[in-house]
Amino acid sequence: MIVFERQGSGPPLILIHGLTDSRRSWDPLVGPLRARFDVVAVDLRGHGESADVGPYDPMTFASDVHDVLEAEDLEHGPLVVGHSLGGLVATAYAAMFPCAGVINIDQPLDLGPFRETLRTYADQLGDDDQLEPTMTTMFASMRGVLGDEEWNRLAAHRRVNHDAVREIWSPILDLEADELDRSIVALAESVHVAYLAVHGSAVPAGYEQWLARHLPSARLIEWPGVGHLAHLVDPGRFVELVGRFAQATRSTGDWRETFDALG
Repeated sequence: MIVFERQGSGPPLILIHGLTDSRRSWDPLVGPLRARFDVVAVDLRGHGESADVGPYDPMTFASDVHDVLEAEDLEHGPLVVGHSLGGLVATAYAAMFPCAGVINIDQPLDLGPFRETLRTYADQLGDDDQLEPTMTTMFASMRGVLGDEEWNRLAAHRRVNHDAVREIWSPILDLEADELDRSIVALAESVHVAYLAVHGSAVPAGYEQWLARHLPSARLIEWPGVGHLAHLVDPGRFVELVGRFAQATRSTGDWRETFDALG
């Protein structure tokens, strides 16, 4: 049911794509990463070549990823890297299963500001004829400085499963603000591993303080003006960051001190 690809050798590294994307979104990174890691790139259910079988929620996605790793005998101590929705799934993975650390690319865990943005599109997202054009507009607004060739490559692999999109976003749209906040805080406070949040888009005001309060093992890094696809705008820079993070997670003491020293 879950399609994945495994390449390389070394410590296990898991790559989890964003909403409507697939494992193909990581293609520019897999080559350099597989020289240092045992890389597994997955298609989440309802995405890519994986089956269109619900439910579609971060905990189920994370369990699917764990099932893949267990079948491949890689479930012990992987590094889990996720972009956008994948960042939320990676966080859920760390809350549910042992791992060495998480890199979350451009997915703020404080969902309140995104909730307000998403609610402005609620009517269009509920209309089958408008859902995909609306998502295209939303994605374009987050493109940042990504070049045309890479942008078109991503678009060619994108697949919009209407049921999956609506179910993924349903809690953000439908829950009361305080209920949504409680659920995401509970998730964040269940993570106790090294956690690197890499943001090419502007983060919500006060988000660094939110992370320090609810996920104290986290470090926030901002690449201003790069946009939502920071890992694809400069793959070399991102691969170097992953290497530093992997080395830091193997250190004793506070991983952030080692990470800074390596930089």
